[in-house]
Order: sequence, then C-alpha cells, then structure tokens
Amino acid sequence: MRMEQLWDWVRFIGRRSVYLVIVLLGVSSVTFSVTHLLGNPVYLMVGMQADQEMIDNMMHQMGLDRPIWEQYLSYLGNVASGDLGISRHTYNPVAADIGRRLPATLELSTAALLIGILWAVPMGLLGAMRQGGIADRVGSFTAQSGVAIPNFWLGLILIYLLFFKFQLVPAPLGRIDIGMQPPPTRTGLYLVDAILAGEFEKIGSIVGHLILPAVTLAFTASPPIFRLTRDTVAKILNSDYIRAAHSYGFSEFTINFRHALKNALLPVTMMIAMTYGYLMGGTVLVETVFAWPGLGLYAVDAMNHSDYEPIVGVVLLSALIYVVIYFFTDILHFAIDPRLRGE
Repeated sequence: MRMEQLWDWVRFIGRRSVYLVIVLLGVSSVTFSVTHLLGNPVYLMVGMQADQEMIDNMMHQMGLDRPIWEQYLSYLGNVASGDLGISRHTYNPVAADIGRRLPATLELSTAALLIGILWAVPMGLLGAMRQGGIADRVGSFTAQSGVAIPNFWLGLILIYLLFFKFQLVPAPLGRIDIGMQPPPTRTGLYLVDAILAGEFEKIGSIVGHLILPAVTLAFTASPPIFRLTRDTVAKILNSDYIRAAHSYGFSEFTINFRHALKNALLPVTMMIAMTYGYLMGGTVLVETVFAWPGLGLYAVDAMNHSDYEPIVGVVLLSALIYVVIYFFTDILHFAIDPRLRGE
C-alpha cells in the first residue's frame, strides 16, 4: 500500500470516528435530558404516604437534586467506565440487564433482516429486468403494503390467524415453549445455541416462536430495500454502458449480474445496513406484542416505571449499534469504490 493510500485510510477512519463520538454524545445528551425532565421516580419508590423530608432525602441519595448538567457529566463518566447505572425497577445493573436481553433482540433483528433480503433483493432485481411484469407488480404491492401497515397491527393479525384461529404456531410468549429449558448458552442466540449443542428437538420450538415476529418486522422494514434495488438496477440497465454491452453481444446473465447488479451493490448494501440499524432499535412495539424478552420490552417496562437509566442505556446502545453499522459500511464502500479514495 502506497503512502498516499495509507493516509487516505487514516483520514477517512479518523473522520468517521469523530462523527461516531459526536452522534453518541448528542443522542445521550438529548435522551438524558428528556427522561430526567419527564418525571421523578422518587415518588414511585417512596409511595404516596411519604412526607417531603423523606422525598428530599431520597432525591439527595440518588443525586437528583443536583443540576441536570452535573448529573449528565457524572453519567458520562460512569458510562466511560462501563457503568450504566442501576435499574430502580429490577435492582440489577443496567449493563447486566442489557447483556442478557441483547441476544434476543439481535436474533430477532437478524432473522427479520435475512427474511427481508431474501424477498426484497431478488424481487427488486426481477422487477427492474421485467418492469410491469408479475414480479414487479407483486413486489411493488408487497412493498406498498409493508409501508402502509403498522407492524404492531400486523403482528396482532398474524397472532389471531396463525395462533388463535389455526393453531399453526405456538403461543407468542417468549423465545421457547414454556416448560422447555433453553439450550446451553454460548452465543445467547437460541437457534444457534441449539444447533451448536446438538439439541435439534428444540429447534422447532425456537423457530416457531421466532417466525411470527421476524416476518412482521421483515414485512414492514424491508420495502425500502426492494424499492432501492429495483430503481437502482432499472436506472443502470438504461445507462449507456449497458446498451453498449448489449451491442457487443454479451448475454443477459452477464449484463444483469456481472455489470448491473455489481454496480447496484453500493447503494443496496447501504440500505441494508440502515435497515439493520433500524431493526436493532425499532423492535419495541413488536417485542411488546409478542412478549419477546429483548431490549424493546425492557425499555417499555422501564418507561412504565419512570426508570431513567435503562431507557438511556437502551437508546445509547441502539445509537451505538446504528453508527457502528454505518461505520463499517462506509469502510466497505471506501474499500470497494476507488472514487471515494480520490475525494
């Protein structure tokens, strides 16, 4: 690697790292301020019969009588050391609670993303190659429906039809059947852990609980992937160099997959990364509907109890996941596209 190229990499990664830190500071400051201004958890903790002296003592012990900027600086110092505080609802360290629930959200979001990619990218490609055809119409209808239908409403309809009406899936309660022990923890992802442990009899239960929330999220979150794939490939197929390839006698397969799809990869991968970041932070309603024990349900429980630390911790982690996904996607694009290195 030449010195100029190395310097390009250093500058690019340095800029992206600075942006990452700025975004996290902005998200944490806004979330911290809003949650601390909405309500006072002391009243929930001491009860209705407490006098003002008891309330003042509790606020002093919790540090809530200090200016909010001072509380925020103290919180940043704790976060830098890995301390996200103590949940006043579960009485556990927030970092420990998040560590237990993160694999559930990760498993659900990854399954939803894979399902979304499996239908959105092929249908988008076929729709661009045969505009107005069956694949294009079906894909467009599916994408428009996914945008229009709220994910929690779709989840409730699927529960009614597939569980209550036809009994095709297990009850939407958690990640595995009640009474069945989870597989030995290795990754925290039940499906992966069951495969690694050779406990294949549990896979059916795990997939049965995973399929409905994953399909719900995939249906409502993946339409942008289909639309961008279709529009990008269609634009490329109408470009001059593709027409030149046709005039040279290249096969349809070579033109569509070696040239058109290859040039559409950059914007499509960026949209996939955006969708994954959205899924990691946007599963709140779906997790609540399906009683899925992930970060979204944890945040809802914390909000119901005016529990500040878990809310800020979940939002901060979601923002971190989002910007880290963007960070690595930018690095991938920087490595693939030489035009970025020349800027």
